[in-house]
Amino acid sequence: MIKDSRPNKIGQRYFAIVALFLLCTPFSASTSSALGYLHIQANSGAIIAVQQATNEIKLFQIPTANSGPNAIISSPNDTFWFVEFISGKLGEFFVRNESFKEFPIPENGSIPASLAMDRNGNIWFSDQKSPGSVWMFNPATDHFTQFYTLTKNSTPLFILPDNQNDIWFTETTANRIGELTYPTYKMAEYILPSSNSAPVELAWDQNQSHLWITETYTGKIASFDLSSHDFREFSPPASLSVRYPVGIVTDGSGNVWESEHGGSAVIELIPSNSTFKPYPTSTPSSGNYSISAVATLAIDSKGFLWFVEHFSNNVGRLDPATGEMDEFKIPGSEQAYSVLNALDSKGNFWFTDFGANEIAEIPGNATAPLQTSVQLSQNNNVMSGKTVDAEIRIENLLSSPESVSLGTTSSFSATGSTSKEQILLNETNLSLPAKGEAFVSAEITPNASLPSGIYSVGIVSLTGNSSSVGIAFISVINEFNLPQWIFSNFQFVLIGLVVILGLVYALLWKRSRSLEKK
Repeated sequence: MIKDSRPNKIGQRYFAIVALFLLCTPFSASTSSALGYLHIQANSGAIIAVQQATNEIKLFQIPTANSGPNAIISSPNDTFWFVEFISGKLGEFFVRNESFKEFPIPENGSIPASLAMDRNGNIWFSDQKSPGSVWMFNPATDHFTQFYTLTKNSTPLFILPDNQNDIWFTETTANRIGELTYPTYKMAEYILPSSNSAPVELAWDQNQSHLWITETYTGKIASFDLSSHDFREFSPPASLSVRYPVGIVTDGSGNVWESEHGGSAVIELIPSNSTFKPYPTSTPSSGNYSISAVATLAIDSKGFLWFVEHFSNNVGRLDPATGEMDEFKIPGSEQAYSVLNALDSKGNFWFTDFGANEIAEIPGNATAPLQTSVQLSQNNNVMSGKTVDAEIRIENLLSSPESVSLGTTSSFSATGSTSKEQILLNETNLSLPAKGEAFVSAEITPNASLPSGIYSVGIVSLTGNSSSVGIAFISVINEFNLPQWIFSNFQFVLIGLVVILGLVYALLWKRSRSLEKK
């Protein structure tokens, strides 16, 4: 069904279930204003240094207060588009003069969640107001066109065009993905094989022959064949319980990357052999949360993964080739969140800061002051319950001495939090000279109860407003070994033997008494 752009003065705001879950914070709602746009010269784009000049995070305040910026995309000529989840507007930002335009969506109570640009320059966005719809906005004419989903109350979220200009989107509460076929925009829907899987985000493979989908509630990743319309699901192994995957991208090798919003990791799926590899972030050192809650992902031309850590309030950057991760603290106390992040033509990373009502940029060449790497002392295979040694190298890239705090993270637990029994460092505080380095040793002991599988450990080096995480992978083997089990549980074995001997003694004593009576 197609609806033309005329102001709708009637209706109520319905709150979107899934978006509330993703954001994990309560919101207040406001009603959209009349059609048109607001033009403001934004001279308040604050520039706050994180560590060095190349680490500047620029923050740009959105004109409408409490607008709820939720997703952002890059368009030509250094222009960005974003959605205002709470105020029901579509926003445009011009880098050249740091100015904004805002376009109220012509529907009372509209809840725009994410957006995309098609090959004709039209802006598409999802609307989570019941019954659920997808909109097209033509920037040349300021014209809105609305398409209702075939399934009511479907909560549309992520949008992704293909090379044919067809529009694909997820319907999170309806367990479907939708398609609008260009140029008629006839709509079709496809049901995912797992019930109540909550599809959230989408990504194309290299040839756009398959669509990749995160299933937030099942923890799976699904692929959808555009020719056969068949789904295939990839389930993480027992050793890796993926909690609420959200973001998804593919790399140049055909591998798939997802973000774990209910945990503290970026996870790589190698489809050719169904292997999952977790890359843990640091975990919050303070506050009410034990997980970093990685939001959505972007991949740059170098193959680096960029993301925002919702609960840690960091921007993270992972280099898969080295297994090293940089994290940059976002200024302010609000928790940054984005359903969709963006990379501009220069490789700079842009994201929305929902709570602070801002959009923000960090340079693609941002450098952390530290570099951390982990080297295992033997091969990566280790029996569960056994200890493997590691050497950690921390290098100070600055021309001044630095005080460094060391921490640990791993995929041994669902949250990424790691105990001293699992990773024990011989030092946790260092003073590094200018342009100097230090070496720390660690004992890594996978829990005896861990299932066999691929695990990761990370050493976190923290200084100032940034951190460096060095990551290494361990293949844990959990095979029952009687001597090892007896040794590991010697205290309980000894108690058991005493109990058994006592029972045997009692039975023999009772029998001897019976014989004496005869």
